[in-house]
Amino acid sequence: MAIQYQATLFCLSLMCSVLRLTPAVAQPQLFNNAKNPVKLGSFVEFDLAVKDVQVTQAFYESLGFKAVAAAKADHPVAAVTDGNVVLALHQAEFASPTITYYGANLAAGMSLLQETGVAATILKKKNGAATEIEFSDRNGQRVVLKSEAPVPRPDVGFEMMTPAGPTGKEKHYSRIGIFGEFSIAVKERATAAAFWQKLGFQKMHESDIPYPWGIYSDSVTVLGLHQTTEFKETALSFFSRDSKDRIVKLKEEGFTFVLEMDPTNAVMQSPDGQMIFVFNLP
Repeated sequence: MAIQYQATLFCLSLMCSVLRLTPAVAQPQLFNNAKNPVKLGSFVEFDLAVKDVQVTQAFYESLGFKAVAAAKADHPVAAVTDGNVVLALHQAEFASPTITYYGANLAAGMSLLQETGVAATILKKKNGAATEIEFSDRNGQRVVLKSEAPVPRPDVGFEMMTPAGPTGKEKHYSRIGIFGEFSIAVKERATAAAFWQKLGFQKMHESDIPYPWGIYSDSVTVLGLHQTTEFKETALSFFSRDSKDRIVKLKEEGFTFVLEMDPTNAVMQSPDGQMIFVFNLP
């Protein structure tokens, strides 16, 4: 099993190098212009279906995440953050993990999806107008668009990896490293990439070695599309230059890893089975 993950590890290591070589000052110009608008929303949360909110929240907090305000729901919910990404923990059943956008223009979003040939389902309405919709990409990845503004959370905001690292304040304080990408296993990289690019994502890097894969961003999140059978479940990928020490320390504290490719790269799972890559940052 460890051998099977070597190709994925190679891809993600290259991904780190690419993102770290992307100048921080270039990011705003890359996305916020007329040709490449951010099309889906202003803020992303990763919604995770959990069996017990308190148990899963305690798990992430033990990894250094901090509790923050969660959006209202009709079931138990909590939210945690590493200062960069927000994980919303829902004690409910749905296709997990879900990419949820807040601050979405649903009229424009539904029109865009229709042009892309994607069927969207209206989940909520207010005064006859849609306020929340859902759709899935070609590989079954669920996405929710909500018109409501994101919950105010001071000092929390998405930031891609760059040579400069965090700017202005201490961020990325999880014990498993810096968030690198939302890793999705796809049937065909080219088809998956074309789909997401129509929705406002831009190519950061693509390669066919050791298998077809690529990195894409819309300035509020990063997706890694991997044409591979090495993993099937969508993963949250984190990176650090001292991953070996982090893994050793976590194991000493009783954390278990479902897979260790080598001393610096390992895979863990949340109490609900969410796959988490803890990888070395080259």
